[in-house]
Amino acid sequence: MEKLKILLIMLVSATGGLAVSGYILALILTPTESALEVLSQLLTKGFPATFPFLVLFSSLLFLSTVLASVVGVIYFLVLPEMKTYYAPGNGNGRENTAMVLKTLKPEERSIVNVLDAHGGTYLQKYITREAGLSRLKTHRVVAALSERGIVQNTNQVRLAKWFHDSMHQP
Repeated sequence: MEKLKILLIMLVSATGGLAVSGYILALILTPTESALEVLSQLLTKGFPATFPFLVLFSSLLFLSTVLASVVGVIYFLVLPEMKTYYAPGNGNGRENTAMVLKTLKPEERSIVNVLDAHGGTYLQKYITREAGLSRLKTHRVVAALSERGIVQNTNQVRLAKWFHDSMHQP
């Protein structure tokens, strides 16, 4: 959650920087006109042909830098957390399982608990009964858990080995 706050702060800062630089650019290039009018013209109609090439180039360079910064922040802050979040067998299985358990919806948690109570494998029709869900809801929740790699669904629903083993580590 802390990394998402940092990402939002950086995005707001980049947007604010773009707005301020556009305003300053409007003040410098047209000192006789209202800067807000020039800024609104830049935003609605684009750069006029009288603007020097250097201004256009520097604006594009600034926008490229902002875009690269946003992509970099996403890549270096968000993706590593997601990789460790879903990576089975990276040495900290207990922490991964605890993190996954925190993100489960109540229905998903109840199905995982039923499976865990029965050694990790159980028929879906019995899961439906013990979890107190409808057959359709159980099917949908099991499918969602299967997509996330938490269960394997054949004739019997089975907790993934990495998930089940890490739940029972000391």
